[in-house]
Amino acid sequence: MNTDRLIEQLVAELTPVRRLLDPTERAALWMALVLVSIAGGLAYFGVRRDIATIWLDPAFATRLLLLAATMWLAVVTAFRMSVPGAEQRVLVRWWPVAGLGLALALVAADVAIAAMAGPLGSPMRAAHCIQKVTFVGLVPALVAIVLVRRAWAAEPRWTLVLGMVASGVAGAITAELSCPVRAPLHILLWHLLPIVVVVAAGVIVGSAMLNARPGKR
Repeated sequence: MNTDRLIEQLVAELTPVRRLLDPTERAALWMALVLVSIAGGLAYFGVRRDIATIWLDPAFATRLLLLAATMWLAVVTAFRMSVPGAEQRVLVRWWPVAGLGLALALVAADVAIAAMAGPLGSPMRAAHCIQKVTFVGLVPALVAIVLVRRAWAAEPRWTLVLGMVASGVAGAITAELSCPVRAPLHILLWHLLPIVVVVAAGVIVGSAMLNARPGKR
């Protein structure tokens, strides 16, 4: 094949490229979807009875603030990393992980303190909280996977992990606002640890979708 024919063939195969929104704009749209999902979750599962006074509990307020900050940092970093050629310092990608780790550590400390004080209570009231985390986190997780897939991220695994962290945290926030159980062991097992399950499941599904992209080599 001569050069002219090769050029003609390449030109014939060209397709229009749709410009992606700025990462911060995509993150804002994703957050709007998350807020709708959380509102839908609260409408379906209900709001905890002590919602008017629970904000005065420092442990609850700190935990919710950490979760909200983790969610925003995770989704913004994920979308920035999904832009090929966009540089990200190594430490930046660890900030959301550190925020989630701090939330887990604080609740684990509460569990240890409660264990020294007396019985931890039954941790088995779990079904509703698992439903809350998965119900609210599912749609944002799928949307994050699709957006990452369309962006052809330079580091797709890291991008997926951060997107799934944000999605799982959205479900955990819903559980916090809906579930009336204050026992630290319950919060650790059924509000926060399910985030890890969401991340693992999302990375497995997302990796399969990324590997199935047309034109992947």
